[in-house]
Amino acid sequence: MYKLFKLILLFVVLAFAFAPEMKLKRVSGNIYMVRGVDALPSLENRGFMSNAFAVLTKEGWVVVDALSTPELSKEFVENLYRVKRVPIKYAIITHYHPDHWYGAKTYKELGAKIIAHHVLMEEYKSGQAQMTLDGAKRRFKGLFDSVVLVPPDIAVKEDTELKVGEYTFKLIPLKHSAHTNNDLVVYMPKEKVLFAGDLVSYKRIIFAGDRNASVGGWIKALRMLKGMDVEVILAGHNEPLKKDAIDDTLNYLTFLRERVKKMKEEGKSIDEIKQALAENPFKDYKMYNEFHNANIFAVYNQLDYEED
Repeated sequence: MYKLFKLILLFVVLAFAFAPEMKLKRVSGNIYMVRGVDALPSLENRGFMSNAFAVLTKEGWVVVDALSTPELSKEFVENLYRVKRVPIKYAIITHYHPDHWYGAKTYKELGAKIIAHHVLMEEYKSGQAQMTLDGAKRRFKGLFDSVVLVPPDIAVKEDTELKVGEYTFKLIPLKHSAHTNNDLVVYMPKEKVLFAGDLVSYKRIIFAGDRNASVGGWIKALRMLKGMDVEVILAGHNEPLKKDAIDDTLNYLTFLRERVKKMKEEGKSIDEIKQALAENPFKDYKMYNEFHNANIFAVYNQLDYEED
């Protein structure tokens, strides 16, 4: 029994020893980020598998996305305070997934105003968001134990300008489902910087399996983003991107939707479609094994109620 205890203790120590380190990087000017690992959430990676961003203004910090847990968001704040210890004025949540919202309690406790899509507020009020959290706590035992959901102080329904210090942030809530039904993008027009949440990715397979996702709507959203004057895209799971990353995401989703649609109309089963699409131009992308077949399944089902 003692040897078993020592082995368990060693495993725990090693897991934390190899946990990903949070390193604050300066993107440009007063914009900073931390980069999560490309993996599914686990105790080993602490759920640190997404990015968070912050802009230092004359009035204080504006944060975009809250990471997966209060522990991670507190660590992010500590990093920001090493740059400059000023108030966190706002924390903007790009959508309701755990790695973007579940750390928001930290900012509420620091007196920041939480901003999100109005549908996220509806999910919170309906109790659906709490049910999702309860399920995540059961599935990822120990990872989300400290998470307490907090509602937005500002629920955005229309395009809104937020002025903080010398910076203007344009908050753009999508009016249709895409990655989720509550995607909110943040645009800094003077700096030509777009905080895209999980709508844009580069050489990394996106996740289209959310219960409220719509690949058709996602394609529509990407075409809208292509029309914006953007030079830098700060997304949920990549290093800073150039505008051509939109095309990379668009190419994958278009490929998937067109081929699944054609084969479904031919009467092929989901397993036959997965087999037919096993060889494709995207198979070397990160998170391919985790998400590609799940995305095929999602598109197959979405086609029953999506319009062309």
